[in-house]
Amino acid sequence: MERIEITVTATGSEGQGIGSLPSGKICFVSGVFPGEKCICEVVSETNKYAVCEAVEVIEESPERTAPFEPSDEVSGGLPFACLSYEAQLRYKQSRVRECLSRIGGFDQALLESVMKPILSADNPRRYRNHMQYAIRDGHVGLLCAKSDSLGKYDEELIEYEIFSKIKSCVEETFERAPTWLFDGLVLRGSLRTNEVLAELVSSDDGPHEIVIRDAGNYIGSTGLYGAIKSVCEEGGFRLNGLLFRISPNKASKRTRTGIRTVIEGVDYYDEIFCGRKFRIKAGSFFQVNTEQAEKLANKASEAAGDAGVIYDLYCGCGTLGLAVKKKGQKLLGIEVVPEAVQSAKINRSLSLDDEEASECEFICKDVLKADFAQLIKSGKFPPPDCIIVDPPRKGLDIGVIKKLEELGAPSICYVSCDPATLARDLKMLTRYYKILEVTPADLFPNAAHVETVIKLQRQD
Repeated sequence: MERIEITVTATGSEGQGIGSLPSGKICFVSGVFPGEKCICEVVSETNKYAVCEAVEVIEESPERTAPFEPSDEVSGGLPFACLSYEAQLRYKQSRVRECLSRIGGFDQALLESVMKPILSADNPRRYRNHMQYAIRDGHVGLLCAKSDSLGKYDEELIEYEIFSKIKSCVEETFERAPTWLFDGLVLRGSLRTNEVLAELVSSDDGPHEIVIRDAGNYIGSTGLYGAIKSVCEEGGFRLNGLLFRISPNKASKRTRTGIRTVIEGVDYYDEIFCGRKFRIKAGSFFQVNTEQAEKLANKASEAAGDAGVIYDLYCGCGTLGLAVKKKGQKLLGIEVVPEAVQSAKINRSLSLDDEEASECEFICKDVLKADFAQLIKSGKFPPPDCIIVDPPRKGLDIGVIKKLEELGAPSICYVSCDPATLARDLKMLTRYYKILEVTPADLFPNAAHVETVIKLQRQD
């Protein structure tokens, strides 16, 4: 295969380097950064662009913090693992601004006035409270970007130290008692309550009763639960539960769904977030970086201010709305996942006193199908003074944007996990709303993702 020299000039949306082939065609190269020269091979090509693989870096960027390694040896999901944290922050800040300019069409003068500095992490290492590992041939780790094999990664960059110890404990059990029953391990926990929840995952499509029986027999005969529990206790943690989940396809693994059973203990752990207690159940969504999520919640709280009535759309298990709510404010949360709504009601009781809890209501409903006019007309809930929206990566459906415009709340706080869909949505929302502030937040150090909090004010 022909090898060519490429100079990297920019960074793509997934953290890959961008350069040009000798023909002038744009190309994407993983594992390299702006300012670097590398020797590459073209692995695929279309009429518009090419995808290349770097085999050697011949001129390194001063921002590089570790030697280059071929992408087929490195676990996916951490494109900035070898890039200085300062450079990561500059990229994420510029990515949000570039999307708002290119996709949203907002002029530079406006962006200059509303863009705030990115909320950086005080500690960009060992920050993840939730890890989803793959199990291959008795080893536990993260998959390579382009294969089903485990790759190298620096565990100190992302996972809690207790997770690293549990991972080693599980591998030791597999070494003395080999099994093909499991192909995944999920660990979740809190450094504030010192609680851990572990879940083994199988993609076996056999009869569920037999698969669950075999998993239970293996865990019982090998003493795996006791081993993990001992590791937790030695580290000052408590193992709340060990679960087993059957997820027979990629979609169910990605969404943490399937057939779940509790082998030992319970199916949740507790977290302290913004000074309040929350119960996080297996499979439910909670931001993976607790400390950074609190900074995000504080910005949302500023946006809500003294609003008498807050609507929290896509509320999940109620974390953001309950963290933002002040005494006397009414809170309405809407979420389509029944289990999440049940968790939100539990968290309402755990995090608030009886008087404040009575000011909150959580409804299981698709935001797109919710009849807000009827809800308000019935007297069940007043019109909103502030609306918080925290949609999935695909952003807001155009029907939801129309509902927001019709509700006409004086302020909106938009929490985004994708700058591209955010820019698209803001282009429509600014027909009726003015952007007051745009604040990027780094919840995923060493990864390419960036969150953003936007304050919007209704204008005539």
